Amino acid sequence: MENYLHGLLDEDNDAIIQQYLKYIDDGIPRTDKAKDVLIIGAGMAGMVAASLLKQGGHNVTIVESNTRVGGRIKTFRNSENKKYFEDDTVYGEAGAMRIPTIHQMVLKYIDKLGLKTEPFYYLSVDKKQAIAYQADPAKPEPEVTRNSLFYINRKRVVQNEYIRKDGAKVDVNKLLDFHLGTSENMRSDQLMANIINPLKAFIAEDPEKNWPLLIERYGEYSMRRFLKENSMYSENAIEMIGVLQNLESRMSYDFIQSFIEQNIIKDSTRFLEIVGGSDLLPNEFFKAHNLEENTYFDCRMTKMMLVNNKVKIEVDIEVQRDFQFYEDAGFKALKTPVSDLEFDEVIVTIPFSALRHVYVTPQFKQPKRKAIRELHYDSATKILLEFREKWWQEAPYNIVGGGTITDFSNRFTYYPSNDLGAKGHGVVLASYCWSDEASRWDSMDDDDRYFYALKNLAIMHSDDEKEQQRIIDLAVVTSSIKDYKKKGGKLIGGATQSWMRDPYAYGEAAIFNPGQLQLLQRHIISTEWNGKAHFAGEHTSLKHAWIEGAIESGIRTALEVNENTGNLNNPI
Repeated sequence: MENYLHGLLDEDNDAIIQQYLKYIDDGIPRTDKAKDVLIIGAGMAGMVAASLLKQGGHNVTIVESNTRVGGRIKTFRNSENKKYFEDDTVYGEAGAMRIPTIHQMVLKYIDKLGLKTEPFYYLSVDKKQAIAYQADPAKPEPEVTRNSLFYINRKRVVQNEYIRKDGAKVDVNKLLDFHLGTSENMRSDQLMANIINPLKAFIAEDPEKNWPLLIERYGEYSMRRFLKENSMYSENAIEMIGVLQNLESRMSYDFIQSFIEQNIIKDSTRFLEIVGGSDLLPNEFFKAHNLEENTYFDCRMTKMMLVNNKVKIEVDIEVQRDFQFYEDAGFKALKTPVSDLEFDEVIVTIPFSALRHVYVTPQFKQPKRKAIRELHYDSATKILLEFREKWWQEAPYNIVGGGTITDFSNRFTYYPSNDLGAKGHGVVLASYCWSDEASRWDSMDDDDRYFYALKNLAIMHSDDEKEQQRIIDLAVVTSSIKDYKKKGGKLIGGATQSWMRDPYAYGEAAIFNPGQLQLLQRHIISTEWNGKAHFAGEHTSLKHAWIEGAIESGIRTALEVNENTGNLNNPI
């Protein structure tokens, strides 16, 4: 297996990741050749690289176009300048919201920063037991109830009727009305397992040998092509797999990408969330490593140049601010214009979709330019709604954690795993969509999204019109809209994020199209300008869309700059 594929291995068996964990604890070896290093982007990739290089004896400068750190780690919460919710104590995640326990690097940083975690329940659990476990983790973990719903083909099914605790076979046609043939009248996860499990077993035999063979065999396949050529499933069965397994909007994407994700997001995976919100991770990391003394905010890079063997950039100032603004925000006002500075090397951590808008001279080599142009970025859109009561936790629903799946435009609804025992307000992720399904929402004004999502949410949970209206009336936006129409101002009681419309992200994450892993990946991570330009970010790892991938890439590029130890591009 070539080094650039190491991210496909389980981290326990990935020698590179195991070494990276040591660098997180001990730092990278100190350099005897200090460099001036420019880092573009203050997400986790950029900040991890900056922290390691500072510890290693280099001089670092970070340029960030936003006024906050963290990139696509973003938490909606009320502040002096913004009010999303009626209740100041609630919050919701615009971006990264869950951390698989198999991701060791991000968990190590969370531990080093002294942040607390709690379970993110991917499946609904028993409320009393979850509250007891939240208060005392020494108690048994809560039992899975699967009380969340399917609302598909206008049929409402509690998920524990579909996946029975006693393991009994169910009549999926009767439950969900997909008109399946007799031989395929089984759950969608079972249909997938029938054709995916042999591949998982093949990988498990010898991962380093067999991953490249699997990529060679299926690297040009989309998920739909794989299903059509490796099963006798009907179109109705493929439709059900798409709807229930979150593959419908990604049928045209790379099969290998989906195969990787199927091994992470599954019922048996344990997830955690950061107590208080995901943005505590980048914010506390920034403070712990004193990066305020190294970071320019509100600077969007427009040109990147190599002049007389030195890196220089030009920037647009997003917002002209008084220096005191940055001091008040806990940053340091850096008064020398970054365009007046020059650097020995640069680490570019912004998405390739953003880098497309930067003029680069001299131009990168053709394979890198191709990767920057062609790497596919997915859309993702979230709609969060605040309610004055946690009605979903009470009878008749009794839903704590987990998610509801629908073929309505909401598609995926997630119920909060935090603050379970408290009365009062709560925030539901009413809609979480990807790809084309996200684009359907992206065409809509933000405020309009709340009411479409809310009406759908009510219908998904009850056929009774009075109960639907009760749910709608409990939503803060329902009363807020009246004041909004009378007095103007800002609608409160909801928050929404479209990552494809975000002017800094240009998409939710990199998701390969068929063939892009073997065609582009080695060029995505390759250096340019004779080793002076390096590339990091989740899109450069094989853990697309995960914080872990960003951290991994930050460590890799710090090692490339440091030079006195091995890295993926120049392994020792």
